[in-house]
Amino acid sequence: MTTLKKVCLIDVSGFIYRAFYGFQNITRRLEDGSIIEIGAVYGFCLSMLRLMSKFKEAMFVAALDSSRRTFRTEIYPQYKANRKSTPPELAAQFPIVREACESFGLRPLTISGFEADDIIASYVRTISEKPGYEVIVISSDKDLMQILDYDQNNSRIRLYDPMKQRFISNSDVIEKFGVPPNMVLDVMALMGDSSDNIPGVPGIGIKTAAALILEYGSLENLILNLDKLPKNKKNEILRNEIEKAVMSKKLAALKDDLVVDFQYSEAPFQDIESFLEKYTFEDLIKKIKNI
Repeated sequence: MTTLKKVCLIDVSGFIYRAFYGFQNITRRLEDGSIIEIGAVYGFCLSMLRLMSKFKEAMFVAALDSSRRTFRTEIYPQYKANRKSTPPELAAQFPIVREACESFGLRPLTISGFEADDIIASYVRTISEKPGYEVIVISSDKDLMQILDYDQNNSRIRLYDPMKQRFISNSDVIEKFGVPPNMVLDVMALMGDSSDNIPGVPGIGIKTAAALILEYGSLENLILNLDKLPKNKKNEILRNEIEKAVMSKKLAALKDDLVVDFQYSEAPFQDIESFLEKYTFEDLIKKIKNI
């Protein structure tokens, strides 16, 4: 039996925000004498060492957001407008997180105008078309449940939740959204997403959205059958506001056709210790032996 080569795609943003709030009041003095908070970097490094220990002999790619201005804000300026601005103490750590990625051999990648999820989706599409690879997307972001649609019957494409420390199955997706992965996007189009400020259709919650998509198969087919829906207040709103669902689907859809340069090679680990020594993460240096 041929051994598949592992490629782990990491959604960096989720890790560093959790690390920032989970490891506060950790500071370091820089060469210029200034003192900065570095808890997000510490927590990120701790998580990466754990993942490298779990997914040994894998190639790691770290996907990062470029900025808040993306093609989605061109479609809908209020996209993610409900989010608080990044704390300056965290923003100051971004360059060091990128330095950590490079030192750990994680191949950090940003693409202007696109989010980390789009980079991941494009890698998934690119690699899924090649034989001999097992792709593991490492993220707790529910939006990435869409990637399971790329190859529903092929376990080479998997989603690993680092918070729950387990792989996400089609059954997990159905439990959360009421539909299988290939219908998640259409459900999100109808119900919207408050965390990203995607509007959806007013008054349409997850249960109603799931029921409609299960019955009609897609948002597009639902639109073709709007006149057949029972006459009631909720369906009248749906008919009048359906364009919001069309826009919301564009916002929620992962961009999977970005050009990504995929060349397989296992991650070089020789720079990890020097990086950890630079920022005096002595307890993490001991964990390198477990990789």
